[in-house]
Amino acid sequence: MRVLEVDEKRNRLRLVIETPEDLYYLLLLVRRGDIVYAWTTRQLRIERETGFERGERVRVYVGIDVEKVNYSKFTKAMRLTGRVVNAPEDLHIKGSYHTLSINVGDEVEILKRSGIGALDREVLARATSIIRRLLLISIGDDEITVGILSPVGVEIRSSVPYYPRRTDRDTSIRETIVPALTQHLELLKSHYHFEEYEDIVVLTTERLFEAVEEALSKTGIKARVIKVSEGGEAGVYELLRRPDLRPMFAEIRSLVEAQEASSLIEELFKGLRRVITGLDAVEKVSEWGVLEKVVIADDVFFDENTRDRVLDLLDKASSAKIILVDSESEVGKVLKKLGGAVAKLYYPLPNT
Repeated sequence: MRVLEVDEKRNRLRLVIETPEDLYYLLLLVRRGDIVYAWTTRQLRIERETGFERGERVRVYVGIDVEKVNYSKFTKAMRLTGRVVNAPEDLHIKGSYHTLSINVGDEVEILKRSGIGALDREVLARATSIIRRLLLISIGDDEITVGILSPVGVEIRSSVPYYPRRTDRDTSIRETIVPALTQHLELLKSHYHFEEYEDIVVLTTERLFEAVEEALSKTGIKARVIKVSEGGEAGVYELLRRPDLRPMFAEIRSLVEAQEASSLIEELFKGLRRVITGLDAVEKVSEWGVLEKVVIADDVFFDENTRDRVLDLLDKASSAKIILVDSESEVGKVLKKLGGAVAKLYYPLPNT
């Protein structure tokens, strides 16, 4: 994300969305009641003697008073809906509802209703840090899983079967695996545009290691090959858990924070009274200044029914470390079962 302006006096932010991950951060910045300006298209209304009729769609710069925020983590699409507060007079749309679709490359201006707070500054700091994206390819005996690791989490993009060559005679692993694997890697290379990623990490088992290296050489793919106990999707999650590989991902904030979240959940299962679970319980103590760390499943934040509650909680717990975890990750799935939120207190409370 490129920050063009932070005007503390006017409570104004001007930003450019540079990557799909930036929309995730924009979601953290925009709240109900904020005024958001962006370029959009609007259909003209042409006045005739017989009444109004529809004209062509034109590109216009409008501002809306945000009432609804919608974000899809799978399609990486954001839509902001609200009443138009500023637009060209000849459009006659002031006061009507309009939806802004925000995409990569768009410039957005936000007038913060409640001012630019500590959480906003933290989000801007994260969003403008170096964005490092890794492509993960996990190869098993008959399945290839592709995932993308970015600052906002790991996303499994595909998990597809591949079919090693079958013969009637005894053949080596190399003879059965390499041809099919080479073909699939060529397809992945054209589909995922490998040049867009900082690094490519290929995961495979000890048994397939040499065959995978040969297939990579045949396709000209330069990648770091790491041995895991199992290929496919399980191999991706094994990679993220392994402490010996953490230095490789030191710049990936999402992985570091997921590890922190996992440690916090382990403390809970050990029966430590400094850890509380559930959004209701965390909300209850958020005003008491006892929250040291708060971990929230991002689905709770994306849900329109709970998003405002989460934002209020984050405001009250401004001194605490806030961690948003991908709900589809291993840690996120556990977190959802615990009520979507876990928090660590500075000290145990009598009734916790």
